Amino acid sequence: MNQYQLLIVDDPTNVKSIENCLNNKLCSLQTACSGQEALKIMRTTDIDILISRAELLDINGLAVYNAMKEKKPDMHCILIADSSCRLDSQECHRLKIINRSSHLTTISDCVNQAISQIKQLQRLQKKILIVEDTKSLLLTQLKMLKKLGFSDIVTANNGCQAIECLAMMAPPDLIISDWYMPEKTGLELLQWLQKSEYKEIPFIMATSKKEAMMAIEAGAHHFLIKPYDIETIRKAIEKVL
Repeated sequence: MNQYQLLIVDDPTNVKSIENCLNNKLCSLQTACSGQEALKIMRTTDIDILISRAELLDINGLAVYNAMKEKKPDMHCILIADSSCRLDSQECHRLKIINRSSHLTTISDCVNQAISQIKQLQRLQKKILIVEDTKSLLLTQLKMLKKLGFSDIVTANNGCQAIECLAMMAPPDLIISDWYMPEKTGLELLQWLQKSEYKEIPFIMATSKKEAMMAIEAGAHHFLIKPYDIETIRKAIEKVL
């Protein structure tokens, strides 16, 4: 599961309050008390979400964000303003501005929204190979994956076709395969992958309870028990990616 890097820049008392409200296991937290300290951290750490006091003593929070936008253009920023703070629409891209008087849950909500947007972008960048011989099940899988935000999807009808696809494209980020297929089964495909240059690619086997543990023992990273819904496949994918 991804660990998103989050940096909080504020005075120590406020930092502690913000930390306490962010009970998010997806985030790894770092803190700073000044803009200069924040910039030092951000030069060596790939920060995904910046939470900063707008009116810092040395460099204001917006300047910290702008200084790192070129290095990390997809970084999200939440500015906490002690007074009214106005930004034009262009500057507000990936920015949330909240008033200090707002309830701390507002910050938590903004962080959750940022994580959702980051996940969506990550999904768009992932390539998935689906190996399934039943057309109706394949169409269902495609529909669910597209709803989850994945768009780069390659399909194969059996293990042999999957191997041919792998030879003609850049390695996918994930393989989801059925077990029972003609020519080469999902288990045979998995066994072939374990002996190839593709053995590190996360592999999810879609099968019954009976074969699930056999798939794990053969090298699968996770499994899907048929029939499964969109929430089940989302959790499985997030676990292996």
